[in-house]
Amino acid sequence: MQIDSSLSHVFLQEQENLSRTNVYTRPDPLITPPPSQQDLERIEETKRTAPQDVVQFNGIEIDLETYNGNSQDEEEGLDIRNTTPREMSDISLDLYIDGSLTYDEYSMLAFQPELHPRFEATVGALTGQRADPDRPRDYIAEWEEKYDFERRYPSGNEKTLKQIDRILGVLQGFQRSLDFVA
Repeated sequence: MQIDSSLSHVFLQEQENLSRTNVYTRPDPLITPPPSQQDLERIEETKRTAPQDVVQFNGIEIDLETYNGNSQDEEEGLDIRNTTPREMSDISLDLYIDGSLTYDEYSMLAFQPELHPRFEATVGALTGQRADPDRPRDYIAEWEEKYDFERRYPSGNEKTLKQIDRILGVLQGFQRSLDFVA
């Protein structure tokens, strides 16, 4: 490739100029200018109107009031032995965000077949059950049954039994925290 001599001269001159300038005198292109008065007013307006208790997590809005102990569920106490599938789906997300469950454990606990719109045409057709996602269930007893079934008839995945055991431990932890002497 042939470089034009006049262009190479310009290039060398530019390099010399850059090497002579002090690093501290050059404007830093990474520093952003201060916000204008209009930007400051818009930011203040957004602060006043934006909800302060809601955060985004993986595209899901989460009300932080739930985690501060101010929610109705926290005041009344959470009864895992009397929880609907809809509530369990929400609780499992809270436990995952809290760090109590891994993603795989969250997936196992959050999966509630009765919430699927085609439950009655699939699982319900095989079992003869109708979907009733608002009927309370004893989730500790259900996960104890799953644990016993996995022990008797192992799926071949060693991780599954540990995950079920961990989910059961977390659910039983709710029960232990609610059993206190007044």
